[in-house]
Amino acid sequence: MTTGPATARTPAAAVATPQMSRQERQDHDRLMQANQDFQRRGYPGLARHLPALRQALDRMPADYGQVAEQDGQNVVRLTDPGDVVVMMIALSATAQKDGAAKGATALPNVYGDMALMLASDAVEARRYEEGVAYLDRVLKAQPKNWLLLVEKAAALQGLGRWDEALALSDAALADNDVLMILHRGPFHRRRGFSLIELGRLDEAKAAYEAALQIDADDANAKRELDYISQLKAGAPPTPPQVIAPLSPTSAPPTR
Repeated sequence: MTTGPATARTPAAAVATPQMSRQERQDHDRLMQANQDFQRRGYPGLARHLPALRQALDRMPADYGQVAEQDGQNVVRLTDPGDVVVMMIALSATAQKDGAAKGATALPNVYGDMALMLASDAVEARRYEEGVAYLDRVLKAQPKNWLLLVEKAAALQGLGRWDEALALSDAALADNDVLMILHRGPFHRRRGFSLIELGRLDEAKAAYEAALQIDADDANAKRELDYISQLKAGAPPTPPQVIAPLSPTSAPPTR
């Protein structure tokens, strides 16, 4: 789930490379142990780690942004390795344009990943309010964290707060942040799911078609489009089942 340290510096920026604090490294180790058990056994394997993860999340610094300045350098905390590469390149290009010698270091997004794991467990167990609370704590410091936003949409849908989930997805799709643009597919799917439950089938169809334009093999979008066709043909609706994005069974909501 996390990224390893990486640096990109100009020769003039020969300064100390930012590092995780001792406490952050310890919390990172806890996260890695929990993730190993989750990968082996799913949510049952995660259960014994939950108390320690909750305590660790309480230690998150208030200024724990995805891109921040530390020791005169940019620190990048992103979960997806591809996102790390994109951001490092963007920061390097900005530094060259401005003639700055500021370097950039990638560190694991320890507390962001913890919130994602805790919220995913809560959503899987239908403790949706708890999941939203974990996510909102980190989103205050990382408002562009698309993984947390997708998870929050799932939790809101689990609560039946379809309008709020739709508004979240709409805002994400309108965001011109480079990482939000790169990950619009999940928000199109979340948007479509809310629109189905709101009875706005034509708009839902368009949302899933937009997801397919990004990924032509998106099986979940194809399944929901089939479901929309059935509804339009007069089939009775089926209850929605919200699945946490980290779930080993299925990423988006399903029926």
